[in-house]
This record gives sequence, structure tokens and C-alpha cells, in this order.
Amino acid sequence: MVWAITITTFLGTVVAALLIFWILSHKEQIREALKERRAERRIPMEVKLELSRPHEPLLYEKSPTENVSRHGSRIVSRKHWQPHDHVLVRFPFGNEPSRARITYCDALSRDAFAVGLHLSSAVNDWLMSKSDISIDDGSSPCIGNRLSSAAKHYITEPA
Repeated sequence: MVWAITITTFLGTVVAALLIFWILSHKEQIREALKERRAERRIPMEVKLELSRPHEPLLYEKSPTENVSRHGSRIVSRKHWQPHDHVLVRFPFGNEPSRARITYCDALSRDAFAVGLHLSSAVNDWLMSKSDISIDDGSSPCIGNRLSSAAKHYITEPA
């Protein structure tokens, strides 16, 4: 009976070690698979956001978005931000900053970083108002009076 327990413990340890080795050897593939998962669809839209650390609320960095959703955004920043850090985000259409969490920060070049933001509260309308929306033949959507057809469809479709 003691031998059976010893062999079972040994085999369990070997299986656990092999599993850990396999996970570590496929770490990048697992990370990429988790990154691609989106709870909400994103639309390409350029909006200038202002980011600040909570302990430096008066020092804002203006950063353009690449895409947006109701609960998040991908921005391009000049600063390197740490994942899981909290920041204050000020939108061009609001005076009060909102809280957000940094989900990732990937280097694009030496002085530019792609930063994922998870907003603590949903943004129902990334634009000032739907009456400001018009279709422009330009291909990139942005704040103000220009917005692509796809982005307009996203904003005007029923919830």
C-alpha cells in the first residue's frame, strides 16, 4: 500500500512538471490567443484622450486612439505605462476624468507605445452627439463632423 501511494505521488509530480514545462514553452502562443479575445467589437476611431496618473491629476498627456469600444480603447502614447496600473482619462466631450486600467503596453517604436485601456464605466457615445455625425468620403473616422459609414452604423445601431 505504501508503494502505491509513493508511485502515485511520483507520477503526479512528473505530470505537474510536464504540464508546467509545456505551458512555459507555449507562453507566447497562449498570450496571443488571450489578447485576441474581445468581449465587444471595436471600431477604428481617432479621438484625442488625455491620460494622467491618479497621483498627478494635473499633468495630462494627449494621446490619440486607434480603436474604441464601450469599455475600452487602444491608444498610442509617448509614455511607457505598466499593465494593471490605474490612470485618469479625460474625454474631449467631458470635463470630469474617468478611471481606467492599463491592460497592456507594447512598444511600437523607441518613443511610441500601443496601450490598451479598460474603462471603469461604459462610454455610450464616443462622439459629442449624434447630430454632429455626417459621412465624409475620407476613410478615417474622427471626432467632430467626419465619421466613416462603418462607425456611423456602429453608433446608430440599436443596443
